[in-house]
Amino acid sequence: MKRRLPRRWRIALRRAAAGDRPWETPSVRELCELPATTPLLVHAGGIADDRALGGILAALVRLPEFHLALVRTDADGAAVRELIRRAGKARRRVHEVPRPRRLTPAFLASADLAVLGFAPAGDPAASVPAVLDAYRAAGLRIVAGNARPVREYLARHRTGELFAPGSVPSFVKAVERAWDRTAEAPEAAEPIVAPVEAGTPGPWRALGAGPVRLGLGTANYAGQLSALAAAISAARPDVGVELVVAKPPANYRYPADRYLHFPAEHQLDVQLDQIRRVLGAYTHLIVDAFRPVLGRLNGDDVAADLPALRRARIKVALLAHGSEIRHPGTHLERHAESAFRDAPEDLRERLTVVAERNRRTAEESGLPLFVTTPDLLDDVPFATWAPLVVDVDGWTCDRPVLERARPVVLHAPSNRWTKGTDRLLPGLQELHDRRIIELRLVEGLPYSEMRRQVQDADIVVDQLVIGSYGTFSCEGMAAGKVVVAYLSEAAHRGVGVQPPIVNATPTTLVKAIESLLDDRAAATALAAEGPTYVRDQHDGRRTAEVFDAFLR
Repeated sequence: MKRRLPRRWRIALRRAAAGDRPWETPSVRELCELPATTPLLVHAGGIADDRALGGILAALVRLPEFHLALVRTDADGAAVRELIRRAGKARRRVHEVPRPRRLTPAFLASADLAVLGFAPAGDPAASVPAVLDAYRAAGLRIVAGNARPVREYLARHRTGELFAPGSVPSFVKAVERAWDRTAEAPEAAEPIVAPVEAGTPGPWRALGAGPVRLGLGTANYAGQLSALAAAISAARPDVGVELVVAKPPANYRYPADRYLHFPAEHQLDVQLDQIRRVLGAYTHLIVDAFRPVLGRLNGDDVAADLPALRRARIKVALLAHGSEIRHPGTHLERHAESAFRDAPEDLRERLTVVAERNRRTAEESGLPLFVTTPDLLDDVPFATWAPLVVDVDGWTCDRPVLERARPVVLHAPSNRWTKGTDRLLPGLQELHDRRIIELRLVEGLPYSEMRRQVQDADIVVDQLVIGSYGTFSCEGMAAGKVVVAYLSEAAHRGVGVQPPIVNATPTTLVKAIESLLDDRAAATALAAEGPTYVRDQHDGRRTAEVFDAFLR
């Protein structure tokens, strides 16, 4: 009789095979043995004391895509197994996870949402459960039972949704609201990149190495600030750089000089130290995604930081990437197949508030505004295009395209609604079923595996609903692949570029691919233009030139 290896051994072997460190404490997702694309709730607040857990498990029947990890102590084992037994049809989606010695952000952060049912019986004004700080440190949105101390905590930190303990519909709606809010990130969603140690130095000169002392912070979506810092440092020997990033420790993915993380970012002494560093050390500052740069004392966007920065005579520029400045309403008016057709109504409303607030900040401040994709100039025509920066050499490959009778078509959405995935997939699936193409739909892959997938493809299909090309298109072009994306042609003409990309929408995608296969020579010639285009526009040199005048 064959015996199955213990779970931790299986995880260690998979890590070793992938070249990772096998004996680090596994994350909660690894212990559940779930792929990154499976929605995962985590409960780590104590099993015996949470009187609403039974209702939470009952609600899973109405949340068929979600799994739940119950993090338990040895003493909670019997109670957890009884809860799982009573979960009925949902029990296969409930995972019993041993609690590690330390409940670290790295352990929790691989989940999608954190849940807490109800505080222990007793004083209704009891202190906030400590696990909420652990959830926030991991960067998780929280779904919690509506008790006064918890309600006040979530309101103070703007980080969760409340439900009525014992009410299945209330819990289901709270999870759905929290899940929708996870879609608010810009289109340059974070690829899965191996973590780095906080303070890992980047390839740039340190602050003070030149007369221009440039600060950058604090979003660093997809490592774009790290890439920008390196590009500016390479172009300008008189510039020293300090990059500060505000993210949970589990998301330390790219080099930075300082990380501000939850909950420390909200502590008074940490924020005062950040104020002293910024106001006392920088001559120039690039504000990323309108995020605050002086901690959270002044609020959750940069507008209230600007008076202090002006008084300190720091030269400030704003940098935007996507949904923090793209207006849903005007996008729907401009584009018949806009991504916002698929966005939930409450999400569109929230993004409208964000875009209008940030545009108002840009207009009223009069600060130079830079955007990383040309389509954003439709929303802020007074801005300047600063092209995305990619590692061109890291994606280059010599595999020829369109030589296979059945070419490989790759679609790898980081966020389905912003890519138009659900609208474009039926057409690609039809071509696949007819054996005209081999469709590869991949989601949640590590960075190195995603690069291998791109290099092995013939055609890369990026977003078809936004109006500009992003990082994934640049990587496909750098690899010499045929890239298909939806481009707002007027916006790209306005900045003087004509990327070698096949322009298509979900409606025209099938016809576009059939045309490529009817004239493979022309398609191959178009793909061959990609590496040169990306090197000319996106290796960092042009982006550094765009910021040159600001840094004088």
